[in-house]
Amino acid sequence: MFNASIEDAAQSIPPAFWYSLLTLIVSYHVFAPLCSTVKQRSWVLTTISSATMSLSSLPLFIHFVGSRGDLRGIRSTYWTESINRFFQAYLVADLLMGVIYYRRKVNLLTGWIHHSIYILVVEYACRMGWSHLFSLSSVMEVPTFILAIASLNPRFRSDVIFALSFFATRIILHLFLCASMVVSRHDVTNDSYGPGVIMACIFPLHAFWFYGCLKGFAKRAKSGKPQPVKQGSTSGFISPRARSWTLPRRRGSLRQAIRGWDRFELRKTAGRFGDVQRRLRASLPAAREQVYAYVGLEKPPSAEPHQTGAVQVEVSL
Repeated sequence: MFNASIEDAAQSIPPAFWYSLLTLIVSYHVFAPLCSTVKQRSWVLTTISSATMSLSSLPLFIHFVGSRGDLRGIRSTYWTESINRFFQAYLVADLLMGVIYYRRKVNLLTGWIHHSIYILVVEYACRMGWSHLFSLSSVMEVPTFILAIASLNPRFRSDVIFALSFFATRIILHLFLCASMVVSRHDVTNDSYGPGVIMACIFPLHAFWFYGCLKGFAKRAKSGKPQPVKQGSTSGFISPRARSWTLPRRRGSLRQAIRGWDRFELRKTAGRFGDVQRRLRASLPAAREQVYAYVGLEKPPSAEPHQTGAVQVEVSL
């Protein structure tokens, strides 16, 4: 009975899901060897999925903009449901490949919880006949594609473009779609608040991510430091900022050289000179008394007459 229930569940899953899952797994094994780091390999499936979802949503988005935000002209079709199943297959494939190949990159919040929730959201949208709404909302995958392609190749990274696309799609468009789904619920969702509530629940996560993006901008602007000039640079021009960066380094190197020279040379010499000086000063009082007594310029104290004799005997000897 349990095996029969599994077979029934497998048969109830549309073929588009299985085709998409197989395609994504094969695509990963084709493109992953071209990546040099685990981080890059973890973004392969996300790049494919975000590019596919963004391009697939463009016809619906153009129609939505052309109709001035009217959702009544968009309907669910086999194409929109296939796109939904593709995204669902991506979520499953990303978890499967993550467990096998890049487990450290699949964290709890943005990995297991995020993917599991969206698998259920896609399933709910398809079963309720709202696959066109999810396909239209997939235009919000544009910033994901920008982030993914930059993770594969840092030369394509642009924080400004990512922030602008994120703000335009996942903040402004998200709010507008949420309001449209609520206002047009009678003609679009049969008076159901389901899509509007789902969009409203997802928005705080997008707002939190955008806040983190802005916080990163502020942090980098506050702690930005000029890059040091490379030693092998052949250019004769040095900017004032670069010069201000190199001068302290030169001063520091000079200080270290002087300290090293002082530590290993001057201090030894000064120590030897000080030792000789101390010995000389210690011997001067006795020698002065002997010389003065011998010459007769200074008489020894009367309280110690025996010293004179001792000195005279010592000198006469």
